[in-house]
Amino acid sequence: MADFEDITGWREELAAYEATEEGRAFFDRYSSWSPTRPRAPKLPYETILHFAELFLRHPEVLEALKKSGAWRDYLTANPDFGRDDEGFDELCPWADNETVYDFERWYAMKTQIPYDGNLDPGRRLAYRVATGELPSLAAPETRAYAEREHSTDIAFADKGAK
Repeated sequence: MADFEDITGWREELAAYEATEEGRAFFDRYSSWSPTRPRAPKLPYETILHFAELFLRHPEVLEALKKSGAWRDYLTANPDFGRDDEGFDELCPWADNETVYDFERWYAMKTQIPYDGNLDPGRRLAYRVATGELPSLAAPETRAYAEREHSTDIAFADKGAK
């Protein structure tokens, strides 16, 4: 597996890969919304945990994750507040959202997993651990939360593939 201890230069590495034919083909292979491209398969729970752990280990992406996750929680709690509302652009952590999204794409690139945005459960688990809602990634409560909230997106080895 790729080295994830030192992530220095990850943005540049992603940008360089996205500019290649190989990179464009990789990110265009699957889609969670396109009617003409297939969805990526569910990712193993272990992959989701590994991705989540990287957020918790690297301060730059962790801070972006916290801001982006808090924004997502705010929008969930305020479903009538949207893009056309006054103050949206000022409140939205655009740069943090972009950092989180790009880091997810970088991880997919580094691991070459089938990808269509299907790392979102890892982001959510890392955020819940970072905010103290879940005790740790290894905790049974985290596994139960993942099974309850993300069973349609995660393959659990002991549950069989569905």
